Amino acid sequence: MAARVKRLLFAAYAMAEVYFIWAAMLCFVLGIVLAEALQSGLPEVWLWPLVGLTGLFGLAALLRNRPVWLLPLFLLLGLVWSGLAQERLNSFAVPPGEALFVQGCVVEVLSHEQNVFAQLAETPRRGCSFIMQAEEQNGWRGRLLIVSSPVTPRVGDRLRVCGLVNQLPERYNFALDSSRYFYSQSLGAAVRPVPQGISLLRPAAVYAPQSLGQDMRERVFQSMAILPSEQQALLRGIGFGDTSMLTNGQSGVLAQTGIMHVFAVSGLHIGYVVLLGGWLLAILRVPRWLHFVGTALLVIFFALVVGPTASVLRATVMTLVGGLGTILANGRAEGRHSVCSLVLAAFLLLLWRSNWALQPGFLLSFAATAGIVCTAEYWRQLVPSTILSIGLAAQFMIMPILAYFFNTISLVGLLLSPFLACAAGLVVILLLLAMPLSFCGLAYVPLAGAGWLAEMMYKLAALLAGLPGAFVYTLRPGWSAIIIYYALLLAALYCLAQVKKSNRAELKPY
Repeated sequence: MAARVKRLLFAAYAMAEVYFIWAAMLCFVLGIVLAEALQSGLPEVWLWPLVGLTGLFGLAALLRNRPVWLLPLFLLLGLVWSGLAQERLNSFAVPPGEALFVQGCVVEVLSHEQNVFAQLAETPRRGCSFIMQAEEQNGWRGRLLIVSSPVTPRVGDRLRVCGLVNQLPERYNFALDSSRYFYSQSLGAAVRPVPQGISLLRPAAVYAPQSLGQDMRERVFQSMAILPSEQQALLRGIGFGDTSMLTNGQSGVLAQTGIMHVFAVSGLHIGYVVLLGGWLLAILRVPRWLHFVGTALLVIFFALVVGPTASVLRATVMTLVGGLGTILANGRAEGRHSVCSLVLAAFLLLLWRSNWALQPGFLLSFAATAGIVCTAEYWRQLVPSTILSIGLAAQFMIMPILAYFFNTISLVGLLLSPFLACAAGLVVILLLLAMPLSFCGLAYVPLAGAGWLAEMMYKLAALLAGLPGAFVYTLRPGWSAIIIYYALLLAALYCLAQVKKSNRAELKPY
């Protein structure tokens, strides 16, 4: 029975590796990115005509054996999908200052007032902010931000909220105005509850996965409370992506040295989770399929602990799909699995949240991963070190994105980032070990080591940030400049590929 299931899965995976399927998903992703770049979408009325047109083209493509004809239509469907998401958010009709009655489920609890959230709260850093999937009394459904809540709910709690809709502040966040910033987070509005305006309809299940992740995160935070405040801030950022305790000076140093990505939980962290899980399961000498199941469960648990951000979900999907592909391919970890996993992760995430397409975290995560997967082998022609080649591949791919959203280009980060990424991985492993030890009161042992290592990382970054020419401030580049940059980068990589090809030809025996 197990062999039959494996053969069926392998056949399905082999069919999924057909060129057209991956090209169609990529065209759909590009359509969403194009719609988000233009900040507009097609009207909803165009959806069904386009679906019918897609069916006609599909029938013609099958009859003529020309599936490539469908690729432009998948691009157009990406435009439509993005437009529909924008229409759903724009349909929220309650004006600022008006009362609102909603009920729904809490999907995320924010530990601090951040960016635009701070201006929406009358008492910043007091109360609690959380996001709920809500249904408004007039039938609107979507995500709402509840600010300055007098109570702290649990993820999964079902609440009834009575409050006032806030006026969005005139502030820019990461080159986005407030309305676009809320759109990038899939938020219809921000609501401040009135006194006694929150009532609990149904508590979250005790063993709900989201609640278990939130409880574990809070347990680790309580265990690290005895550490110095600077170490707590760094550990929260590196391990959980929570930068609420970082001062403006600390955030500036991290941005100037180009290591801010270490404080956004992404593939780097998931990779070390996989490394730790693989090491533990290798000791037990379990079968390959059980090894994959154990690693997948550990990755999913870590994603629940840190929260469902774009970078975490991208890394989780890539890890699960790539691991499954390796299992079905009898252990042959071919390079195309990484590229296919990246395309599939982008497709699934944008199918779920199309407004993530131009979110800084989403772009940085996918661009850095694409740089490592697709270009690291060419950079190895210039530098002998694998770590440096991976760092260069990621840094050169994300440089225009950093300049666009943060107006900073770090020169010292090209050399510093790979080594601090390795140190950050050790911090993540120590934090993972602290989670089970927190139940027996021994979490301080790995947390003390992780805190000291994180402090040394920051001191090294602060020292290098003070060097002349360590970083430069830039104006926000336009789309033409970004396109020219990537065109030049592609040309440089093509030259490196030709050098690699000629070197192989010289070494080939005649």
